[in-house]
Amino acid sequence: MSSSNMASVKSSGIVKAKSGSKADTSFRKRKSHTKSRSGCVNCKLRHIKCDESKPICNNCTSFRVSCTYDRTLKSSEALALQPWSEQVFPLVNARETHLTYASLASLSLNRQVLTMLNDHIRESDAQAVKNGFLFKDQHLRYLNQFHEKTILSLKMNHRLDLYRRESVRLAIREPFLLHLVLAVTLMHERLAASPLTTEPPSIQELYHHATGSSQLNQLLSSHPSQLSRVQKDAMFMGTILLACTSFAQLDASLPLASHWPFVSSPHDLDWLKICSGKRVVQKLADTHAADSALRDISYEFVLSGPAARVELLPEEDAIARLPEPLRRLLRLDHAGASAKTNAYYDAGVVVGRVLPLEISEDNLLVSLVLVSFLPVRFREMLEEKDAKALLLFAWYHAKIGQFGRWWVWRRAVTEGRAILAYLERYYGGTVGGDEELLGYPKKWCGMEVMVNEGMT
Repeated sequence: MSSSNMASVKSSGIVKAKSGSKADTSFRKRKSHTKSRSGCVNCKLRHIKCDESKPICNNCTSFRVSCTYDRTLKSSEALALQPWSEQVFPLVNARETHLTYASLASLSLNRQVLTMLNDHIRESDAQAVKNGFLFKDQHLRYLNQFHEKTILSLKMNHRLDLYRRESVRLAIREPFLLHLVLAVTLMHERLAASPLTTEPPSIQELYHHATGSSQLNQLLSSHPSQLSRVQKDAMFMGTILLACTSFAQLDASLPLASHWPFVSSPHDLDWLKICSGKRVVQKLADTHAADSALRDISYEFVLSGPAARVELLPEEDAIARLPEPLRRLLRLDHAGASAKTNAYYDAGVVVGRVLPLEISEDNLLVSLVLVSFLPVRFREMLEEKDAKALLLFAWYHAKIGQFGRWWVWRRAVTEGRAILAYLERYYGGTVGGDEELLGYPKKWCGMEVMVNEGMT
């Protein structure tokens, strides 16, 4: 061994011998740092500090692996350190403010989406956490089913692409909307094959409907300044879904005498109230604003003024479209008839505008928006079971039933037939005994319509 090496060894020995000094002890200590307890699974496995950026931390972005925070998922470790390109994740489109999806067909594999949703649950819904509820793979499968099937059966216009994209994007951001999406998907799965099925809703369907509705109501009580743009858009989308579910939500297994108007409950005409409330929510959500992702579809709910996208019949022409016996019964056949002089005038205008519409997807939406303009006084007359108001309402049911959508047809037929049976039982000598007045509703609220027209 050379003298230089020997010197090195001795030097090393001397250093070791003096290693107990205070200065050397501090030199050998590991650099102190705050230990992260909530970092992602990948950073934990790689023993590196996670910056906890969501939905994807910077380390996983640089390492190009899927980023998973939720350690409660059984398959988190199996997915750890997998290339992110194998996962489905919303990508930001530089030219737009919304998110798009590379492949929603594989959405059930996306742990990033589950992480985002469950983080929202933990932050905003203590009761759900207490009950042990978290979103799982099956919920994402239903979300995909909503995108591929259910939304197609709900929307009726040329902006279907926007409804599909934004409903899923907003549902991923706001759990209350995802609950409503799951509820309507489960309802569609139950009713699509046979709209008059007597199969009761599952516990899952009831839970998601109740939870989504409750959380939406909480948001509606907030001041607009407290709501984000995403929350406002999600509120409006949620109200659209609630209107659809409330329309289809009645028990077809019950005999007609167990339905309104034979029986009364606090929930009578809830669907009609929600249709009217949708316009209030639209104003609160300010969906006409330039930064709203729903701006384009929000104008579909405007039927008057320069922003209207449909041309409605003038009031006088709409009244003239009502059959002469009905106009005579309602005393709308006088030249001076108006909303000020006749309680049935506004409702007669609505029905007169709906009756001549061609059966098309766009016109179904128009029919549903028109009914939201029924005045409060007319709704009160329905609740009071005024015979003439009920008859006019039966004509409306007969028309919308012809559009054939599963969620519309169920109520149009069941409630329409119940109204007719009620009129025949209690007003057989007047309204209920006139075939000129009852012929049209009887034809289109009949059981044979489903067989002749086909349900979609």
